[in-house]
Amino acid sequence: MRAHVELIHEDDYIFHTGELPYGEGKIFERRLSTDEEDGSSSLALHAAGDWGRGPGVPHADTEFYVVSGSVTYGGVELGPGGYVQVPKGVRMDWLKVREGSRVLHWREYGDCGFDPGARATEEGEVTVVDAERQEWVAAPTIGPLTPLYIKLLHRDPKTGFYTRLIRAPKGWTDHRLAHHPCYEEFYTLSGRMAYNFGDIDEGTYCFRPAGVKHGHFVAETDIDWIIRSDGELVNWYTTEEWIKWGGHAENYDEHSHAPVVSTLPVRSRSRGPWSGDGM
Repeated sequence: MRAHVELIHEDDYIFHTGELPYGEGKIFERRLSTDEEDGSSSLALHAAGDWGRGPGVPHADTEFYVVSGSVTYGGVELGPGGYVQVPKGVRMDWLKVREGSRVLHWREYGDCGFDPGARATEEGEVTVVDAERQEWVAAPTIGPLTPLYIKLLHRDPKTGFYTRLIRAPKGWTDHRLAHHPCYEEFYTLSGRMAYNFGDIDEGTYCFRPAGVKHGHFVAETDIDWIIRSDGELVNWYTTEEWIKWGGHAENYDEHSHAPVVSTLPVRSRSRGPWSGDGM
């Protein structure tokens, strides 16, 4: 299981040598989050030199998204907005990351393992998308909200797992608390949003396990994210929220040991204060 991250900026992580077996070249990673049980990871890659890897079979559902620079997959060069998804056990073509490029990389339901030159062990199709060529589509909304806009990059037809781009126009706001039956993960590509759990701007990252309530939001500029979820992201809303706790102390002094109402997620002070900080 991954830890709840809310919010942290990419620059608050440190660089490590990229964990991309059988690759050649110079690439570094910032590990945004990881699942210690199955090795699933979300990474920000920075190519200090050209980097490449030949064809083979990944041990996890594998995704790449170009933030800046370019990636060449099987002879097709993809600039910013380029996206590649390879299902676990499906053979992928050779991949090259150009020096200076910044690329988001995800491994889901498996670790960094890679079998070079191997044949596919599972059936499936590789998805290659140039998001710059896609049109923004208005997302359905509930209530009198300015619409959000979506570019769908990939959806698994069996599990509903999806990766998509989302844009909120300047002035978009939602005061309600929302939670979902699936996890929600995002990386901010551009723009700025005010949020009661800290500032959201370019490079801000979040991973929320299923059931975590969050909100409210105000888009101070147009703002774009890349968002992933391990199922259909249904918004369950809470309004006029309240919290009540109580009980009887059995083996501690209730006056000197305050009860824990909830645990705090991983967070970053560089994102600004939370509502209630200092109380």
